Amino acid sequence: MHGEMTGWYEVRCNGRNRSHHRLFCLIDLAAEGAGRPWLVVIAEMSKPFRTALSDADDKNIRELGSEYLARNPRSVV
Repeated sequence: MHGEMTGWYEVRCNGRNRSHHRLFCLIDLAAEGAGRPWLVVIAEMSKPFRTALSDADDKNIRELGSEYLARNPRSVV
C-alpha cells in the first residue's frame, strides 16, 4: 500500500453482489517470543464495487495497528 498506509498489506477477496472484502495486515518482526515474523490480521472491511475506503477508515485501521504494536508480549486471539 502507499501513502499513510505504507507498511500495511492488504488481502483482497471479491464477494457476491459485487462487493469487495479486505484484510489489513502487518508483518510483526518484534513480537516477544515469536521466534519468527508473524503475519497479523488487524482489521477486515467490506465495501461496494467501485468505491473507495475513506481516510477515516484508513485512520481507524492505523490506530488498531498502533494499539496492537504498543503491547509486547502481543495480544493474540
